[in-house]
Amino acid sequence: MRMLCLVLSLFLLAACVGNPSRQQEVVRHDLGVLSGAGSSPGFPIAAVAVRAAPWLETTDQAYRLTYADPLRRRAYAESRWAALPAELIERFLNRRIVFGQPDFVGAGCRIELMLDELEQRFDAPTTSVIVLEARAILHPPRGHAQVSKRAVAIRRPAPTPNAHGGAEATRAAAEALADEIGVWLGALSRERPRIADICSGAG
Repeated sequence: MRMLCLVLSLFLLAACVGNPSRQQEVVRHDLGVLSGAGSSPGFPIAAVAVRAAPWLETTDQAYRLTYADPLRRRAYAESRWAALPAELIERFLNRRIVFGQPDFVGAGCRIELMLDELEQRFDAPTTSVIVLEARAILHPPRGHAQVSKRAVAIRRPAPTPNAHGGAEATRAAAEALADEIGVWLGALSRERPRIADICSGAG
């Protein structure tokens, strides 16, 4: 009888320990599969490097209830980014801007991007937008001189008021960021032809 009670106790303990792990399974989001072709910037770009503000050096998916508690930054309990936001965005931008160049040879100017903000903001319980703020600096092939710089602020609505909707909106924001960088570089190639010589190594 005592042995039977011991077996039943161990069974119940295993069940209690096992249930929370199933309930707290973490979903990991990334920016998905790249679709569509990148746009040529008008001069060669060798790489895009992304750094992030200290509060973004985590895989937490951040959100803020601006309608209720605007000074508090929160994180979803059961959703995470698959990597640090800076790493996800760096990979995305390199695929869109660098590797999408039809004549990519691995040389050219470099883009350094500082990711200042990335969070999902709720203006109401069922309405939210992804906020992405960044600063881009164009560097020559060698050295750290600033050839040009640009600040970018992007807002994209989340299709659903949850972490999955935030991930979808972040993907849209990353696409918009790549497009804005492409427009910026295209304008530079037209308005400052000298930059093309610098990035191609001729100047």
